[in-house]
Amino acid sequence: MQDLASRLKGLKHLGFYAAPDDAKITPVQIPENIELVELITGGEVFFEVNGNEKTFGKGTIFWHQTGEHTIYRTTSERPYRCIVFGFSVSDLDRPVPRVSFWNSDANTDLERFASECLHLFHSQRLDMDVLSLYTYSTLLRHAMAANANSSNRWNCPEPLGLALAYIHNNIEKKIPVAVLSRNSRISQAQLFKLFRTHLNVTPHNYILSQQLLQARTILAGTSLPIKVIASKCGFENLEVFYRRFRGESGIPPGEYRRKHLPYHLPKNNQITG
Repeated sequence: MQDLASRLKGLKHLGFYAAPDDAKITPVQIPENIELVELITGGEVFFEVNGNEKTFGKGTIFWHQTGEHTIYRTTSERPYRCIVFGFSVSDLDRPVPRVSFWNSDANTDLERFASECLHLFHSQRLDMDVLSLYTYSTLLRHAMAANANSSNRWNCPEPLGLALAYIHNNIEKKIPVAVLSRNSRISQAQLFKLFRTHLNVTPHNYILSQQLLQARTILAGTSLPIKVIASKCGFENLEVFYRRFRGESGIPPGEYRRKHLPYHLPKNNQITG
C-alpha cells in the first residue's frame, strides 16, 4: 500500500446516519475511488463475515470500497446509528479487514471523536487536508491496534466471553480445552463451535496464538532468558516453544529479540544509554 499521505486524496463527505425505526434500508453501492467508512455509534447491525452472519454493535468500523455496499441489516428494536466518512483514495488496497473495531472500552472516547469530526467538518474551521488525515489516521489506528484482550468486539456469547477472559488471565499456564469448557460452563463440542463460528479458529490455535503474542511482547521489551519467557507463556518444553515460535514468526526467539529490542537492556532491566 502507498504511504497514507499519497494514498489519501481527501475527505469528500462526513455525516451522521440513523436507521429508520422500521429497519427498512436500501444499501448504497460505493462509487469509484471512494473508501467509505461507517463507525457504529449505537444499535445493532447484522453483517456476514467468513460466511457467517454476526451481530455487531457500538464501536464496529466497516470499511467499504468501490463496488461494495453499505450496511443495511438491522432490527426495529435496535436500529443502528453511525458516522459515515467518505474518503477519496488513489487505490483499492484495503489497509485493514472490512470489519474492524474501535480499540477502546471507553464509549466516551468514541462519542467525543464522532462529535468532534462532525463539528470540524461542518464548521469548516480546519483545513480539509488536515481533517482528512486526522480522521482517517484515527480510524486506522483504532482498527489496527492490538485488541486481543477484548471479548466485546461484537455481541459475544457469554460462554465465549468467559473462555477468552480465562485464556487472557491464565496465559502463563497450560490450558487444556477441558478446563476451558468447564470454566465456560458448556461442553467441549459447544466450545469448539463457538470458536469456529465467531473467531474462525479452534480453541487450541487461539490459545497458541495468544501465548506466542505474549512471548513476542516480552522478548522485545526485556532481557529475560528465553527459557523463562517460554515458561511465562505457558510452554513447559523449551524445544516445543522454539519450534512453535519459529513456525509462526519465521525466525527463532533470539533473532526476534535482536530485531525488535529498542534498547540494550542488561539483566536488571535498567536501560543503558
